[in-house]
Amino acid sequence: LVQTDSFEIEVEDEDAAKDVPDSSVTQRQANTYAAKKTVAQGMMDIALITANANQLRYIIEFNRNSSTYYLNIFLITISLLLQVGVGVSLIFKGRLDLRGESKHKNAKKINNYVVVGIFLVTIINVFIASFTITGSGNKQ
Repeated sequence: LVQTDSFEIEVEDEDAAKDVPDSSVTQRQANTYAAKKTVAQGMMDIALITANANQLRYIIEFNRNSSTYYLNIFLITISLLLQVGVGVSLIFKGRLDLRGESKHKNAKKINNYVVVGIFLVTIINVFIASFTITGSGNKQ
């Protein structure tokens, strides 16, 4: 009989019992996965911030006379602020993920905020892309 934290397994072969993962190893693997996932989300956030900053520079430099100038400035600013908020949340989430089960509820709550933030950033960036005017409009 092999017992883990969450369930018991009846094993006839003792060699097979050695293959059952230790719960502390499994927990460390889950924490490592969560930390890597958080880092990957952070890298995507940095890439999107860079793209939005470049869009902001382009609009200020080349589209001052556009009819959607102020709308684009507003949308990009909101997107940048949300991305900074998501980035800060990811930092706190990463720290909570590594602290174990006692902080699991807080990490889950922060993760939900991150998901909502990323969804809003995505929707806002779709509007930014659709309202950005590229080119002079003169056909030759």
